[in-house]
Amino acid sequence: MKYFPVLLFCCLISFFAGAQNELNTRSPYGIQDASKFEMLMPDLSGFGGSARDMLRQQSVKPYLMPVRKLGERGSEATYMAAACLEYYINRDQNFKLNLSPDFIGLSLGKSASLRDALVFLIERGTVNAAVVPYDAPSVPEVAFSVPNFRISNFLHVFRDLSPARQRVFETKKALVRGHPVLVELKTDEAFRQFSGEAFLSPGNGSQIHTVLVVGFDEAAGAFEVQTCRGYDWGQNGYALIRFDDFDRAALNGYVLVRD
Repeated sequence: MKYFPVLLFCCLISFFAGAQNELNTRSPYGIQDASKFEMLMPDLSGFGGSARDMLRQQSVKPYLMPVRKLGERGSEATYMAAACLEYYINRDQNFKLNLSPDFIGLSLGKSASLRDALVFLIERGTVNAAVVPYDAPSVPEVAFSVPNFRISNFLHVFRDLSPARQRVFETKKALVRGHPVLVELKTDEAFRQFSGEAFLSPGNGSQIHTVLVVGFDEAAGAFEVQTCRGYDWGQNGYALIRFDDFDRAALNGYVLVRD
């Protein structure tokens, strides 16, 4: 009998852990079922050329707003999530709209993960950057009474346990259809000071950075990524990452679902 309280405690821990796992499995956010990707990631218009040409290279870069520089209070996750959503809104509605990453960041805190930012875009969305400017110190009251911009869900197209080549395949497939891919990239310290070079080598560090994959080129054997570190980073805020390096360094990849 003296072991009964210990056994009961272990059973309770197991029960609650199982319940939490079940809750996570049932979560409507972050679709991982590949069979649903086809329906929720439609081909977007505006990407011409033959099917063969589109498999050789693709880029959504011409449709993106300018590269931004991360403020002291912001985070890469919130800045890149807002930049990705801008892409869809500006394509769909022919706007030149700047969305506020700091509305997300100030609401969640600087340590928010990319997934946290995406869930926030589902539940609350973000606002025009004119309402909550870049590197704003706080969220003004008016931000809660103006139109906001949301997503309906997001596709978790690959994760850290996915086979390496699947990460490249799923990212290319999304780009061919006109969808940029938000990626958590494992890098070393050199990422922050990367400047003046075309090809980024992520290294073998333990830092996690968020980038937006905006194109690929089979001839170069690389993806092109955008960051929020300003025009001094890489080549005007962009860099190329070879497919083999991407295989090794990309941890999670997400595509936004607007409708």
